[in-house]
Amino acid sequence: KVGTKRIQLSTSDSVNIPSGTMLGLAVAAAAAGVLAAGAAKPNIVLFLVDDMDYTLGAWTPMKQTTELYSQKGATANNWFIHTPVCCPSRGELLSGRYFHNIRMPTGGGCMHVDTNIVNPNSFGAHIGQSTDNVVGPRGSGYTMAWFGKHMNQCPSNPPPGWDCPTCIWFANGGGSDSEPGGYLNATFNYYVGGKAATPTSPLNGLKAGSYKGSTAGEYAGYTTSIIANKSIAWLHTVAKGPDPFFLAVAPKAPHVAATPAPWYLTGTFIDSLQAPRGGAYNASKELLADHHWLIAQQDIITDEQGAEIDNLFRDRWRTLLSVDDAVAGVLGALDELAVLDNTYVFFTSDHGYNLGQHRLPSCKLNVYDHDIRIPMVIMGPGIQADSTFDFIGSNVDLAPTFVSLAGGDPTTLSPPMDGKSVAAQLIKTGDRITADVLNTAVPAATAASVERELAAADGPWRDHHWVEYNSLGSVTRTGHLVDDPNSNTYRAVRFVNSAKYGNSLFAEFTSLDNWNYTNTSFFIEMYDVDADPHQLHNLAKTANDSLKQELHAMVAAQFACRGASCT
Repeated sequence: KVGTKRIQLSTSDSVNIPSGTMLGLAVAAAAAGVLAAGAAKPNIVLFLVDDMDYTLGAWTPMKQTTELYSQKGATANNWFIHTPVCCPSRGELLSGRYFHNIRMPTGGGCMHVDTNIVNPNSFGAHIGQSTDNVVGPRGSGYTMAWFGKHMNQCPSNPPPGWDCPTCIWFANGGGSDSEPGGYLNATFNYYVGGKAATPTSPLNGLKAGSYKGSTAGEYAGYTTSIIANKSIAWLHTVAKGPDPFFLAVAPKAPHVAATPAPWYLTGTFIDSLQAPRGGAYNASKELLADHHWLIAQQDIITDEQGAEIDNLFRDRWRTLLSVDDAVAGVLGALDELAVLDNTYVFFTSDHGYNLGQHRLPSCKLNVYDHDIRIPMVIMGPGIQADSTFDFIGSNVDLAPTFVSLAGGDPTTLSPPMDGKSVAAQLIKTGDRITADVLNTAVPAATAASVERELAAADGPWRDHHWVEYNSLGSVTRTGHLVDDPNSNTYRAVRFVNSAKYGNSLFAEFTSLDNWNYTNTSFFIEMYDVDADPHQLHNLAKTANDSLKQELHAMVAAQFACRGASCT
């Protein structure tokens, strides 16, 4: 196993689940209208990577994934995140709620997020089994597993929904940004069936509830290989059981420190590559002069800093080679276990990245497309193979989509989700889903949800995307300030092919101490993204005042939205 390039299943280190727990579940929640009672449900797999960009070509190393997965699924052309930093974005994904509805109002928290709002109300609480093996009032009877990075402040004990008798909680907050502890020799919370588990090898520690990777132990102590292999082991344990499963595989890659696996350090096509130099890379001082202060004050990227960017770029792609192996391994296991045809598989990131754009040498944290656009590929029953889709989706739509695929109605949940299920958007032909697709290709619970969503649709899908961010303070990367508390708190709306607003961006910037926007003296940026895809020419000074007032009213309303009032 150690040093191999492929993901391998170690039968000697399979996931141990107590006997007598693979029981069918009563559907007690049906009376509450949450479930399609007695309906067959699909399995769901989520691959969630960290900092993988959409605009800078990070999909290129994913060659196995392209062949085995994206060519058999649907690829998004317009998938976004709302808050371009780890913990808020992951909190939004887990809860289905916008940042302003999970924010810690008094400051602090996990990058301003109140994890006590997120964890008890994640999608896991709505589709997972309860600890006594009886479906609770919100559960859909799924056995759940999370392997890898959760939120940065990761709960030690499994949250509600992730603690059933067959559930696995093998999660951490991503570990250190320097080694060891992120990609090598990382530590994970380790719970099986809701109870603290003890590793079988002393190399991984013998502390209940904790697993520590070891370069001298299994999978060379490399995080992506560890979580992929343990995911595969868990699938072999539960896939043939009576209950549907949800699996999250969440590598740290390609987040800094972007440490490649030892077998990918050299000798690949990546060795001779350079980070992309076009577009907004090292844009001139004159082009950036009309941006908010953080961007306008950026100094030139020097040759030495450019070389650091290139090294980071190459290492990011090298870490993605291991993610590519992980995807291939998990998909192979699903196929081997004969459950792939009844499984929806999602691959996405928590946000994009900068590699010199707007003179930002690395990190994320900004409103521009390189930070907020992310990859999304979806494969599963009723989804057209080798297709693309243009409708706007986001990470806040995933939680309600998971609930809907599982047969639940996300519009009935409390607290309300701000995102919308995209199930009906994906599983349809033209404006209507065909009866033969619903009746033959789609699990009954999912088909019922799709029919409900189509019947409830009251107009066209959204033409805009909401963005909001609270500064984390003064953050420096490669000699450049990439965040600051005085100018880089913002709220924005990104239009895509809007009949009225076209393909554009409107953003209001303020200081962190004005996070609630009570002081309305904002710095405004506006971009025609068709004419200016890299957001270099701010049109705010010449834009019509009535247009700016109209867009301000829109972002102010969205900032106050909750549940059904969100768009």
